[in-house]
Formats: sequence, C-alpha cells, structure tokens
Amino acid sequence: MGSKGKDYLIEFNKLTMGLNHFEFNLNDAFFAQIEGSIISKAEARVTLELIKTETMYELQFTLTGTVSEKCDNCLSDIDLLLDNDFYLLMKISENEDYSDDEIIYVTKNILEYNLTQYLYESFILSIPPRKVCEMAGKKCDPELVRKINNFESDDKDGNQSNPMWDKLKGIF
Repeated sequence: MGSKGKDYLIEFNKLTMGLNHFEFNLNDAFFAQIEGSIISKAEARVTLELIKTETMYELQFTLTGTVSEKCDNCLSDIDLLLDNDFYLLMKISENEDYSDDEIIYVTKNILEYNLTQYLYESFILSIPPRKVCEMAGKKCDPELVRKINNFESDDKDGNQSNPMWDKLKGIF
C-alpha cells in the first residue's frame, strides 16, 4: 500500500463478520505526510487482524520494521529493529467518544475510520526511550567515547575548569 491517507482507512461497510486481515506499510512517505513528524527515515510493516462482531470491532496490530535514529551516547546513525503488538477496541454505541486510549466508541452510522494517527502514535511508542549503538549491533565511536570519558573525569576531579564557566559561578 502507498502513503495516501485513504490507504489507512477501515471501511466498516466492507467488513465481514469475524476475522478481517489488513496490511499497512509505514515508510518515509507515510511519515512525511504527518505534520510535525519526528521520524524521517523508517520502514515498517503493520499487520492488522480485525474481528467484527455485532457490538464491537477488536483490532490487533503487529508492527515489525526499522527506524533510523541517533545513538544517545555518540550520536552515530543507527537502524533500530522494532517489533511490537498493540490493541484497540471499538465499541458500537449511541454516541461517539474518542477520549479513551484503549476503547473508542463509534455509532452504527460511521462508515470509515482513519488509522493514520493511531499507527503513527503506536510506531512512536514502539521506539525504545534510550537508543544506543549496541541495540543496532554496533559499537559507539571509540574516539568520541574517550573524549566524553575525559570530560567526565575532569569534571569529577575538579582539577580542570573552563574559564568561561568560572565567570558564571560568581553570579550566585
């Protein structure tokens, strides 16, 4: 599937009772269409198993792919592997309500639901909060690590100081 918003629609009138299967590609074009996206380079596949019953839709997503990030230690470019499952429940109700993170209430009259924002947010939540080279099977840049360690040891010992910062110490 491409990156057009229509590719991420669930059309309720076309679903059959029971299991329905969908696949979505989340690539650079997908992330480019999202205003303010913090992702610029990624390639992921999301499979969706949607179970339709008389009173609800149960959605089970499986995301696998990669995202390009910067190492938190050395700022090297790394490609992180992502593998995550997430769920959404849509209940048929008298009134629509999208305020709950886990359950969405929709009316019988709703014809379609756009998953673009939900897929984007779920992708973001699949990225680990701390990203380091070891997670991508690499080692941090040894020269940069050495410089960081030298800076930290200078700071801890208090032997070396930066004259620029010394002037600021006198403010208090």
